[in-house]
Amino acid sequence: MPRSVIVLGSDPDLFERVRTALREDSRFVDVGDGIHCDGVKAPLTNIYPILTSQAEWTDWDVDATGITEPHRMSNLIFECSSAAWVAEAGRLLTRSLEAPLWFVDAAERAWPAERVDLALLRLS
Repeated sequence: MPRSVIVLGSDPDLFERVRTALREDSRFVDVGDGIHCDGVKAPLTNIYPILTSQAEWTDWDVDATGITEPHRMSNLIFECSSAAWVAEAGRLLTRSLEAPLWFVDAAERAWPAERVDLALLRLS
């Protein structure tokens, strides 16, 4: 499985908002059911929506993250092997989106998309 983070947002149209925001950047390609970078202009990337169940968030630590109901939020997978590119895309998105956006890494830490710590971010 490719390395990734989960993208969480309270916007029910999160994928459409992300797609619209990233289409403004020529490094991203809209492929219908996902957003892609081919590895030429930016690291190989796939971003697409996923559905999660409440059970998948049962052990979620609300106190550590401040995100109270991740099972009610829109979820995307952001596949990429570059933590630096994840951070850059997060900054791009937060400039374009109104609602807060979070990245959840392999260590189950939640990062505000505009403040990813490259030294600590762990891609799954």
